[in-house]
Amino acid sequence: MSTRTHVLVPLALALLVALAGCTAIGGSGDQDSDGLGEGQEIRGEVANEMASVDSYNFSMVTTVGFGDNEQVTESNGTVDVAAQRMVSESITTIRTNSSRTRQGSTAYVFGDQQCLDLDGDWEQSTVDRSPWRSATNVSVLTELLNSSTASLYNDTYNGQDVHVIVVEPTDEAVQTLLADTNTSVEFNDVTYTQYVDTESKRLLRSDMNATYFTSGREVDLSVSMRFSDFNTSHPIELPRAAVGSSGNGPCAGMANTSNSSDASVVR
Repeated sequence: MSTRTHVLVPLALALLVALAGCTAIGGSGDQDSDGLGEGQEIRGEVANEMASVDSYNFSMVTTVGFGDNEQVTESNGTVDVAAQRMVSESITTIRTNSSRTRQGSTAYVFGDQQCLDLDGDWEQSTVDRSPWRSATNVSVLTELLNSSTASLYNDTYNGQDVHVIVVEPTDEAVQTLLADTNTSVEFNDVTYTQYVDTESKRLLRSDMNATYFTSGREVDLSVSMRFSDFNTSHPIELPRAAVGSSGNGPCAGMANTSNSSDASVVR
């Protein structure tokens, strides 16, 4: 399995985080279904609350389907927003008509640098789909919302009262959002749904469904991400196996921003 395959998880995370930001920003997009501007007010409250979040834990299931083939990646990890760091442990299962394979991986992302562990083999690379880059471009996010259809309704999730915000951005807006990621992937039919706790105004769950074309082939993508433990996560540092005992390990290039201690990963 190639490194490119595992980069799909940070790519999906990038789109989720970016769309969450644009949904919260508010703007002059289509009127919310409540018709009273309540949705825009709620998005403003969510924006203020999430802006105070320095870190969180997450669990995520990413499903990529093409023809009779399916790739499912289950991930658990921690995001340190303030330090622009992320660590995740993943299990990827690939199913075809004739086979089923599973592979584990651990990924550390510091800014736009990724340190990836596949079965004990560490590799450092530049992640041009960095979750931090597009998610902090306010002008792009505002443009995305202004060209999107948004609706809001109230529901319950795991016994909690939630606001459910659904955003359907135009294909052109999504491509603009991803313009700085140097990706040839063309997304279509993107639908993004976020579940917001009515009291804390924090995100509990984010879902995204989309299709994209790569190498002339249509691929279905779905991502479901759950958030927890806001502002209680431990610092994220590279393990010694990645840096090397003498500072000459596979990911030594990231060592100047790491204390080389073990990172805490949600299991």
